[in-house]
Amino acid sequence: MIQEDFEQHVVKLQNALLGFAKSLTHNEDEAKDLLQETSLKALSNKAMYDDSGSIKSWLYTIMRNLFLNCRRHSSRQESLPTDFEIPDTDDMQGGIEGEDSFSTIDVQRIMDLLSIDNRILFGLYLQGYRYDEIADRLQMPLGTVKVRIYRIKQELRTYKKQLV
Repeated sequence: MIQEDFEQHVVKLQNALLGFAKSLTHNEDEAKDLLQETSLKALSNKAMYDDSGSIKSWLYTIMRNLFLNCRRHSSRQESLPTDFEIPDTDDMQGGIEGEDSFSTIDVQRIMDLLSIDNRILFGLYLQGYRYDEIADRLQMPLGTVKVRIYRIKQELRTYKKQLV
């Protein structure tokens, strides 16, 4: 395929690609950004396209891969939200200390000790996602999510006992 034909095909498919981007991101602005990144990547790597397949499928694959890579990258960068507050033991009313009470620093230390997969999983749990939502989002069985969160909580309790 000559260069002009390739570029024309990419331009003609912009509306279809935008629709696909919206279905992935569920956000108009993110969809437009994803479309732009996809078009840029396709045009800069047009030599990698072979005429044997559909250009539309090739572009959809690029878009999907960009979307997944972006989500993975942002998941790895997630940490505790700044507005998430866990009461410090000094702030507990009447001096009663709950079994699962930790300072934000304690939680951050234990999060740093977790594997990246467990950090993402427990981060979602701390943000208020339900077990089934976490399972869907991470494409894991529900039972696995429950067991891993239970084990992380046990690890937190063990860490808390070491601090006292």
